[in-house]
Amino acid sequence: MIVTFDSNVWRAAADPSRFPGNPEHAAFVSINAALNTKKIQGVLCETVFTLEGISRVNRKNFLVTYRPKAKIKEEELPDGTIKIGFSLGPEKSAHPGNNPFLSSHLTDALAVGFKLMHCPRIAGIHNPDLKDEWFVTMSHEYGNKFGEVARRLEAAGAGIAMIKAIGNNYAAPTEPWFEGIAKAPASDDSTIAKAVAEWADADSVAAHVANGNAFFCTNDLAVTAGVASTFSASNRQWLESDYGVKFVSPSELVGHI
Repeated sequence: MIVTFDSNVWRAAADPSRFPGNPEHAAFVSINAALNTKKIQGVLCETVFTLEGISRVNRKNFLVTYRPKAKIKEEELPDGTIKIGFSLGPEKSAHPGNNPFLSSHLTDALAVGFKLMHCPRIAGIHNPDLKDEWFVTMSHEYGNKFGEVARRLEAAGAGIAMIKAIGNNYAAPTEPWFEGIAKAPASDDSTIAKAVAEWADADSVAAHVANGNAFFCTNDLAVTAGVASTFSASNRQWLESDYGVKFVSPSELVGHI
């Protein structure tokens, strides 16, 4: 049984001894035992280490300065014509990598068999500290389903829609949204940081659906986030009915192990 662990629960699941005061400590002990005995397979979305891996105070600056890496390749064909190829990919050197805090907890997670899930966005953000062998294998269907769910969440005003809306509010009509982020005042820095976290939430759910996982374990009920949040009641409803997503708290997950 494959279980997606949200960013607010994975560290305690990987090593509950580091969180003795957690209100659901007993549940995390049971989950950890199930991970160790391979009753369940834990998975994490890479956004934990890419989008959310950037400190909140640096998220605006990262978005302002990040640009994908473009490559142009020229090739002379036998008939003398020139073939030009163009590719766009992540700028791997742009991300700061894991901080000691993330590295420590990732070590715990890998030790109990956690795997990572890709977010196949064109020229998406890449963390150079994540190794290929830690990821689940992506099929062609995975990429299609990820895109489908991510687009539906965006259409609902959730996910990447929030950060785009902030950028578009300040961008000129001919500018892309990320150009507008650079013009946003410092008073919006906290809102931008939260919007990046919302983007990560949506991509995590999209990856969960794409990988066909059994449960999405989270303590995020979007109580104060509003209807546009990925985890709002309205969005959870169609994610459950249309894609079979089963949202559970750690205590609820124990009942399914």
